Amino acid sequence: MKNSKSKTIFIFLIFLFFITIPFLQSLIFSSNTEGAIKIDKEVKADFIYSDKKIILLFFGYFGCKDVCTPLLYKLSDLYESQEFTTIKDEVDIFFINLTPEAEQDQPDLFAKFFNKNFKGVYLSKKDIFNLDRTFGVFFSRDLSDKTELNHTDFVYLIENNLNSKILKSMYSIHPLKTAKLIDDMILLDSKK
Repeated sequence: MKNSKSKTIFIFLIFLFFITIPFLQSLIFSSNTEGAIKIDKEVKADFIYSDKKIILLFFGYFGCKDVCTPLLYKLSDLYESQEFTTIKDEVDIFFINLTPEAEQDQPDLFAKFFNKNFKGVYLSKKDIFNLDRTFGVFFSRDLSDKTELNHTDFVYLIENNLNSKILKSMYSIHPLKTAKLIDDMILLDSKK
C-alpha cells in the first residue's frame, strides 16, 4: 500500500512539473516582458534550411488541436496581413515537429495546411532531445492520453545570417502580441 501511494505522489509531481512549469513561464514572461523575451544568442539549428533573413519557429506536433492549430491559423493570418507585406519576402515560418513517430512528410503537410508558404520539419529523436539545451523547449507525453503531447508554446524569432543563426527573441502566445512581433521583424529586416 505504501509503495502504491509513493508511486501516485511521484506521478502527480511529475505531472505537475511538466504541466505547470511551461504554463507559469508563459504567464510570467507575457506579463513582465510585453509578450517578448530578448535573447540575442547564436544557436545551432542545422535542421533549419532557409535563405531568408528572418525565421519564425514554432515547436509542436503533427495533429495538435489545442495549441498548434490555433497558433498556426493566427500565424497564417499574420503572414497574409497588410502589416506583413513589407517583410514577407524576407521571412520563413517553420513548424518543428516534436514527435519522431510521425511520418517524415507529415510535419510539412500539417504546416502547409495552414499556409502554403509554411515549412514543416521532421526531427529525429536525437535532434528532438537536443532542443531543450538549444531553445529551452520542454515537452512530455500527456499522462491521460498518450497520443497528446504537452509542450512549451513560444514563437521564436531568428536572424538568419550566412554563417550563423541568432535567436533574437521568444514570444509568448498567451496572447501572441502580433504588433510587437511585426515591429521586431521590421526592425530586424531594416538592419544591415
